[in-house]
Amino acid sequence: MENKTRRLTTPEKIDLYLEEIYPQSIIAGNEMADTGLRNTQIRGLETLVTSASRFSEIINYIKNQVGKDKKGKWLKVGSLLLEQLGKIEDKANKMGNEDPAKILEIKMKMARGWAKQVVAHYLYSEVQKTDKE
Repeated sequence: MENKTRRLTTPEKIDLYLEEIYPQSIIAGNEMADTGLRNTQIRGLETLVTSASRFSEIINYIKNQVGKDKKGKWLKVGSLLLEQLGKIEDKANKMGNEDPAKILEIKMKMARGWAKQVVAHYLYSEVQKTDKE
């Protein structure tokens, strides 16, 4: 019997990983809504993730938001977001086969997909809250 299992491409592996972390993205989006972050703050994060050329820019942005937030809203979600980004970085390092350029490319694609998921759930959670009020 012939084994017809094929090797997955890197984009397919990225998509599968994003599906795997989808439940955590829901938690992050809901947490951001529950914390009371404004739509503009979430869109700012999404814009940064989309336009960043380095993964560390995303991490630094979140740390900066936590550090300058006098109301403590970012403090409540910052560690969760950084933890999820840490998992993305770990996975990208494994997938990148010690090729720094490939690892960065994978991290950025994963981060962009993750951000889309988180923002979608934030927006959905916001609508759910207003429907209940």
